[in-house]
Amino acid sequence: MDAYGQMIHDWTNFFGALAQVSGALVGLVFVALTFNAKQLGIGGDPMLGALARQTFADFILLLFVSMLMLTPHVPEWNAGAVLLMFVGVGLVRLLRSLSRLRAHLRRWAILQRFVLSAVGQGVLGYAGIELVRGGAGDHIGSLLIAAVLPLLLSGCRSAWLLVMHDREAAP
Repeated sequence: MDAYGQMIHDWTNFFGALAQVSGALVGLVFVALTFNAKQLGIGGDPMLGALARQTFADFILLLFVSMLMLTPHVPEWNAGAVLLMFVGVGLVRLLRSLSRLRAHLRRWAILQRFVLSAVGQGVLGYAGIELVRGGAGDHIGSLLIAAVLPLLLSGCRSAWLLVMHDREAAP
């Protein structure tokens, strides 16, 4: 078994758990969006709406990454190219959201979640580059954890804010 195959084998439980967690969190954000459609949709708070869309996209990204890494017999260069595609789309989406929200970017509590998302996606992109170059090994697993943690942290904090923002704002 080559180094990439061994890494995938060694990290199977991690990617399986990540798939379950991110799938559940996608559902949570979907419910938050459904119950808070007026506040998070058109005509609502633009920053919270953008945060909801970014959180949903981050959890979908984590779900896709875990599914990709659990797919058998995917060459490492192919996995890296797919990761780069996911990250490219995600970063373009994030930058477009931030450019539309220039007037609202003073809310640091929300902006930091976008920053964490960008950091996680950047590290994930670096892992993709390493996979395309054929640099699989134990450090790829470490890079993937370094990418997943900020995305999960940002997403969980954002999901909490999206679900509880009306309740916490009430007197």
